[in-house]
Amino acid sequence: MLISESNQKAIRERFAGLVNPVVVQYFESSLNCPMCSEVKMLLQELTNLSDLLSLEVCNIYADEARAKAAQVDKTPTIILTDDTRKDYGVRYHGAPSGYEFAALLEDILMVSKGDSGLQQVTRDKLASLANPVHLEVFVTPT
Repeated sequence: MLISESNQKAIRERFAGLVNPVVVQYFESSLNCPMCSEVKMLLQELTNLSDLLSLEVCNIYADEARAKAAQVDKTPTIILTDDTRKDYGVRYHGAPSGYEFAALLEDILMVSKGDSGLQQVTRDKLASLANPVHLEVFVTPT
């Protein structure tokens, strides 16, 4: 068990705020991905903590077409969508450990609510951008 019982309880309480279903799409590989099986186990434990969460597992080599359609070219990759498979652009590459695990929980809640939590002034400013923006956040394990 990767998530302790006390943490499971805290996560269940946090997930009480889920509104709509969330699909955790997990792209893995059995080649050159030493952490893939552990991340998969973590996501299985996590999605078992709420009836509004489901996990879809895809091997990028066995289902190359699906991986290409999702623009996934590295593993492990986690994509959060709603149950209609609406892609909000939330992606995790690598293991969501440390602070990234807390961010993953928050992202699950935001996708479930269909709301980023941004203030209206920020939404307006973003809507006024003339060109697409590609934003990536890089972190190191702590």
